[in-house]
Amino acid sequence: MLTIGQMARCHSLTTKTLRHYDSIGLFTPALTGRDNGYRYYSPEQIVTLGRIVWLRQLGMSLEDIRTLADQGGLDSVLHMQQSLQDHARQLESEIARSQKVLDHLQRYLAQPQRQIPAPQTPEKVLLAPLRIIGMAWQQGDPGSIAELWQRFEPREQEIQRLADPVGTYGICQPLDDGHWRYIAGLPVAADAPLVPGMVELEIPGRHYARVEHHGTVHTLPETFRAAYSEWLPAAGLLPIEALEFEYSGERFLGPLNPHSVVELYIPLSA
Repeated sequence: MLTIGQMARCHSLTTKTLRHYDSIGLFTPALTGRDNGYRYYSPEQIVTLGRIVWLRQLGMSLEDIRTLADQGGLDSVLHMQQSLQDHARQLESEIARSQKVLDHLQRYLAQPQRQIPAPQTPEKVLLAPLRIIGMAWQQGDPGSIAELWQRFEPREQEIQRLADPVGTYGICQPLDDGHWRYIAGLPVAADAPLVPGMVELEIPGRHYARVEHHGTVHTLPETFRAAYSEWLPAAGLLPIEALEFEYSGERFLGPLNPHSVVELYIPLSA
Protein backbone atom coordinates (compact mmCIF):
# COMPACT_ATOMS: atom_id res chain seq x y z
CA MET A 1 0.00 0.00 0.00
CA LEU A 2 1.11 3.58 -0.62
CA THR A 3 0.80 6.43 1.84
CA ILE A 4 -0.84 9.68 0.80
CA GLY A 5 2.58 11.27 0.48
CA GLN A 6 3.86 8.54 -1.81
CA MET A 7 0.74 8.71 -3.98
CA ALA A 8 1.02 12.50 -4.20
CA ARG A 9 4.66 12.30 -5.30
CA CYS A 10 3.77 9.87 -8.09
CA HIS A 11 2.00 12.69 -9.93
CA SER A 12 3.65 15.78 -8.42
CA LEU A 13 0.57 16.65 -6.39
CA THR A 14 0.20 17.89 -2.85
CA THR A 15 -1.37 15.84 -0.10
CA LYS A 16 -3.88 18.67 0.28
CA THR A 17 -5.07 18.01 -3.28
CA LEU A 18 -5.56 14.31 -2.58
CA ARG A 19 -7.49 15.11 0.59
CA HIS A 20 -9.73 17.42 -1.43
CA TYR A 21 -10.29 14.74 -4.08
CA ASP A 22 -11.29 12.39 -1.27
CA SER A 23 -13.65 14.94 0.32
CA ILE A 24 -15.59 15.43 -2.94
CA GLY A 25 -15.75 11.72 -3.68
CA LEU A 26 -13.54 11.88 -6.75
CA PHE A 27 -10.56 9.78 -5.65
CA THR A 28 -10.84 7.92 -2.36
CA PRO A 29 -8.12 5.82 -0.73
CA ALA A 30 -8.33 2.09 -0.79
CA LEU A 31 -8.00 2.01 3.00
CA THR A 32 -8.26 4.49 5.87
CA GLY A 33 -6.66 3.60 9.19
CA ARG A 34 -9.20 3.11 11.96
CA ASP A 35 -6.92 4.32 14.69
CA ASN A 36 -4.90 7.05 12.99
CA GLY A 37 -7.13 8.06 10.03
CA TYR A 38 -4.21 7.72 7.62
CA ARG A 39 -5.07 7.22 3.97
CA TYR A 40 -3.54 4.31 2.07
CA TYR A 41 -3.74 3.66 -1.68
CA SER A 42 -3.28 0.54 -3.75
CA PRO A 43 -0.66 0.53 -6.55
CA GLU A 44 -3.46 0.11 -9.11
CA GLN A 45 -4.82 3.51 -8.13
CA ILE A 46 -1.72 5.22 -9.54
CA VAL A 47 -3.11 4.74 -13.05
CA THR A 48 -6.54 6.09 -12.10
CA LEU A 49 -5.04 9.17 -10.47
CA GLY A 50 -2.90 9.68 -13.54
CA ARG A 51 -6.01 9.84 -15.70
CA ILE A 52 -7.57 12.39 -13.36
CA VAL A 53 -4.42 14.51 -13.50
CA TRP A 54 -4.38 14.28 -17.30
CA LEU A 55 -8.02 15.32 -17.60
CA ARG A 56 -7.36 18.28 -15.30
CA GLN A 57 -4.43 19.29 -17.52
CA LEU A 58 -6.87 19.25 -20.45
CA GLY A 59 -9.04 21.74 -18.58
CA MET A 60 -11.86 19.41 -17.56
CA SER A 61 -13.59 20.46 -14.36
CA LEU A 62 -13.50 18.32 -11.24
CA GLU A 63 -17.28 18.02 -11.39
CA ASP A 64 -17.15 16.63 -14.92
CA ILE A 65 -14.35 14.25 -13.99
CA ARG A 66 -16.32 13.03 -10.99
CA THR A 67 -19.39 12.45 -13.17
CA LEU A 68 -17.22 10.48 -15.56
CA ALA A 69 -15.75 8.48 -12.70
CA ASP A 70 -19.20 7.74 -11.24
CA GLN A 71 -20.19 6.32 -14.63
CA GLY A 72 -17.10 4.13 -14.74
CA GLY A 73 -15.68 6.29 -17.50
CA LEU A 74 -12.15 6.46 -16.11
CA ASP A 75 -11.80 2.77 -16.89
CA SER A 76 -13.76 2.78 -20.16
CA VAL A 77 -12.14 3.82 -23.42
CA LEU A 78 -15.55 4.51 -24.98
CA HIS A 79 -16.80 6.70 -22.13
CA MET A 80 -13.49 8.52 -21.98
CA GLN A 81 -13.61 9.20 -25.74
CA GLN A 82 -17.16 10.55 -25.53
CA SER A 83 -16.30 12.80 -22.60
CA LEU A 84 -13.24 14.17 -24.35
CA GLN A 85 -15.31 14.92 -27.46
CA ASP A 86 -17.86 16.79 -25.35
CA HIS A 87 -15.06 18.66 -23.62
CA ALA A 88 -13.48 19.55 -26.97
CA ARG A 89 -16.78 21.01 -28.19
CA GLN A 90 -17.11 23.02 -25.00
CA LEU A 91 -13.58 24.36 -25.38
CA GLU A 92 -14.27 25.31 -29.01
CA SER A 93 -17.34 27.25 -27.91
CA GLU A 94 -15.42 29.01 -25.14
CA ILE A 95 -12.58 29.85 -27.53
CA ALA A 96 -15.06 31.29 -30.03
CA ARG A 97 -16.62 33.48 -27.33
CA SER A 98 -13.20 34.60 -26.11
CA GLN A 99 -12.08 35.33 -29.67
CA LYS A 100 -15.17 37.47 -30.21
CA VAL A 101 -14.40 39.47 -27.07
CA LEU A 102 -10.74 39.77 -28.08
CA ASP A 103 -11.67 41.01 -31.57
CA HIS A 104 -13.95 43.62 -30.03
CA LEU A 105 -11.22 44.70 -27.63
CA GLN A 106 -8.61 44.92 -30.37
CA ARG A 107 -10.92 47.03 -32.55
CA TYR A 108 -11.46 49.36 -29.62
CA LEU A 109 -7.74 49.66 -28.89
CA ALA A 110 -7.00 50.32 -32.58
CA GLN A 111 -9.30 53.34 -32.64
CA PRO A 112 -7.88 56.82 -32.14
CA GLN A 113 -8.61 58.14 -28.69
CA ARG A 114 -11.95 59.88 -28.61
CA GLN A 115 -12.40 63.27 -27.04
CA ILE A 116 -15.18 64.02 -24.60
CA PRO A 117 -17.84 66.17 -26.30
CA ALA A 118 -17.42 69.86 -25.57
CA PRO A 119 -20.02 71.14 -23.08
CA GLN A 120 -23.19 72.57 -24.57
CA THR A 121 -26.22 74.44 -23.33
CA PRO A 122 -29.30 72.68 -24.77
CA GLU A 123 -31.81 74.86 -26.56
CA LYS A 124 -35.46 74.32 -25.65
CA VAL A 125 -37.53 74.39 -28.83
CA LEU A 126 -41.21 73.87 -29.62
CA LEU A 127 -41.79 71.83 -32.78
CA ALA A 128 -44.96 71.26 -34.77
CA PRO A 129 -46.00 67.68 -35.61
CA LEU A 130 -44.22 66.22 -38.63
CA ARG A 131 -45.14 63.14 -40.67
CA ILE A 132 -42.27 60.84 -41.64
CA ILE A 133 -42.07 58.01 -44.18
CA GLY A 134 -39.08 55.69 -44.13
CA MET A 135 -37.67 52.25 -43.37
CA ALA A 136 -37.45 50.63 -39.94
CA TRP A 137 -35.00 48.48 -38.03
CA GLN A 138 -35.88 46.94 -34.69
CA GLN A 139 -33.91 45.29 -31.93
CA GLY A 140 -33.57 41.63 -32.82
CA ASP A 141 -33.75 42.27 -36.57
CA PRO A 142 -30.78 41.18 -38.69
CA GLY A 143 -28.25 43.80 -39.70
CA SER A 144 -27.69 47.18 -38.06
CA ILE A 145 -28.78 50.80 -38.17
CA ALA A 146 -25.89 51.59 -40.52
CA GLU A 147 -27.09 48.88 -42.90
CA LEU A 148 -30.63 50.28 -42.66
CA TRP A 149 -29.36 53.62 -43.97
CA GLN A 150 -27.53 51.84 -46.78
CA ARG A 151 -30.81 50.20 -47.85
CA PHE A 152 -32.83 53.37 -47.44
CA GLU A 153 -30.70 55.92 -49.30
CA PRO A 154 -31.19 54.36 -52.78
CA ARG A 155 -34.96 54.45 -52.23
CA GLU A 156 -35.28 58.03 -51.01
CA GLN A 157 -36.48 59.20 -54.44
CA GLU A 158 -39.58 57.00 -54.07
CA ILE A 159 -40.86 59.27 -51.29
CA GLN A 160 -42.78 62.46 -52.08
CA ARG A 161 -40.86 64.45 -49.53
CA LEU A 162 -41.37 68.02 -48.42
CA ALA A 163 -39.02 70.58 -49.89
CA ASP A 164 -38.30 71.92 -46.44
CA PRO A 165 -36.75 70.75 -44.15
CA VAL A 166 -34.10 69.45 -46.52
CA GLY A 167 -32.43 66.83 -44.36
CA THR A 168 -33.09 63.27 -43.22
CA TYR A 169 -34.41 61.98 -39.92
CA GLY A 170 -33.20 59.13 -37.74
CA ILE A 171 -35.92 58.40 -35.21
CA CYS A 172 -35.76 56.24 -32.10
CA GLN A 173 -39.28 55.14 -31.15
CA PRO A 174 -39.94 53.39 -27.81
CA LEU A 175 -42.26 50.40 -28.07
CA ASP A 176 -44.81 49.07 -25.58
CA ASP A 177 -42.76 45.94 -24.84
CA GLY A 178 -39.79 47.97 -23.59
CA HIS A 179 -37.86 47.64 -26.84
CA TRP A 180 -37.45 50.32 -29.51
CA ARG A 181 -37.25 50.67 -33.24
CA TYR A 182 -35.24 53.02 -35.41
CA ILE A 183 -36.66 54.67 -38.53
CA ALA A 184 -34.58 56.25 -41.28
CA GLY A 185 -36.97 58.62 -43.01
CA LEU A 186 -37.92 61.83 -44.78
CA PRO A 187 -40.56 64.50 -43.97
CA VAL A 188 -43.76 64.30 -46.03
CA ALA A 189 -47.09 66.05 -46.37
CA ALA A 190 -50.20 64.64 -44.76
CA ASP A 191 -51.49 63.34 -48.11
CA ALA A 192 -48.21 61.82 -49.36
CA PRO A 193 -48.72 58.14 -50.30
CA LEU A 194 -47.03 55.47 -48.21
CA VAL A 195 -44.31 53.72 -50.21
CA PRO A 196 -44.59 49.91 -50.33
CA GLY A 197 -42.19 48.26 -47.90
CA MET A 198 -41.88 51.41 -45.79
CA VAL A 199 -43.48 52.67 -42.59
CA GLU A 200 -44.92 55.99 -41.49
CA LEU A 201 -45.09 57.74 -38.16
CA GLU A 202 -45.58 61.20 -36.74
CA ILE A 203 -43.00 63.10 -34.77
CA PRO A 204 -45.20 64.61 -32.03
CA GLY A 205 -45.48 68.35 -31.67
CA ARG A 206 -43.94 69.20 -28.29
CA HIS A 207 -40.98 70.77 -26.54
CA TYR A 208 -37.58 69.26 -27.28
CA ALA A 209 -34.05 69.92 -26.10
CA ARG A 210 -31.84 70.50 -29.13
CA VAL A 211 -28.13 69.74 -28.92
CA GLU A 212 -25.52 69.21 -31.61
CA HIS A 213 -23.33 66.24 -32.32
CA HIS A 214 -20.01 67.05 -33.98
CA GLY A 215 -18.02 64.25 -35.64
CA THR A 216 -18.66 60.81 -37.04
CA VAL A 217 -21.76 58.78 -36.27
CA HIS A 218 -19.63 56.35 -34.25
CA THR A 219 -19.45 58.86 -31.40
CA LEU A 220 -23.16 59.71 -31.37
CA PRO A 221 -23.77 57.67 -28.17
CA GLU A 222 -21.16 59.77 -26.36
CA THR A 223 -23.02 62.97 -27.19
CA PHE A 224 -26.32 61.44 -26.05
CA ARG A 225 -24.70 60.31 -22.78
CA ALA A 226 -23.26 63.77 -22.14
CA ALA A 227 -26.61 65.41 -22.92
CA TYR A 228 -28.57 63.15 -20.57
CA SER A 229 -26.03 63.02 -17.74
CA GLU A 230 -24.69 66.60 -17.76
CA TRP A 231 -26.10 69.16 -20.19
CA LEU A 232 -29.83 68.72 -19.59
CA PRO A 233 -29.58 68.60 -15.76
CA ALA A 234 -27.34 71.68 -15.79
CA ALA A 235 -29.95 73.52 -17.88
CA GLY A 236 -32.80 72.44 -15.61
CA LEU A 237 -34.45 70.43 -18.40
CA LEU A 238 -36.24 67.16 -17.65
CA PRO A 239 -36.21 64.54 -20.46
CA ILE A 240 -39.00 61.99 -20.76
CA GLU A 241 -39.32 58.53 -22.30
CA ALA A 242 -40.74 59.35 -25.73
CA LEU A 243 -39.76 59.52 -29.37
CA GLU A 244 -36.39 61.22 -29.92
CA PHE A 245 -34.69 61.89 -33.22
CA GLU A 246 -31.60 62.98 -35.11
CA TYR A 247 -31.81 65.55 -37.91
CA SER A 248 -29.07 65.53 -40.55
CA GLY A 249 -29.37 68.74 -42.53
CA GLU A 250 -27.07 70.92 -44.63
CA ARG A 251 -24.23 70.66 -42.12
CA PHE A 252 -24.19 66.86 -42.32
CA LEU A 253 -21.19 65.95 -44.50
CA GLY A 254 -21.39 62.17 -44.28
CA PRO A 255 -21.45 59.52 -41.53
CA LEU A 256 -17.66 59.23 -41.31
CA ASN A 257 -16.77 62.90 -41.83
CA PRO A 258 -15.24 64.32 -38.62
CA HIS A 259 -16.66 67.75 -39.46
CA SER A 260 -20.28 66.61 -39.75
CA VAL A 261 -22.95 68.14 -37.52
CA VAL A 262 -26.15 66.34 -36.55
CA GLU A 263 -28.90 67.94 -34.50
CA LEU A 264 -30.30 65.80 -31.68
CA TYR A 265 -33.81 66.38 -30.35
CA ILE A 266 -34.65 64.99 -26.90
CA PRO A 267 -38.29 65.13 -25.73
CA LEU A 268 -38.99 67.15 -22.59
CA SER A 269 -41.74 67.08 -20.01
CA ALA A 270 -44.28 69.86 -20.44
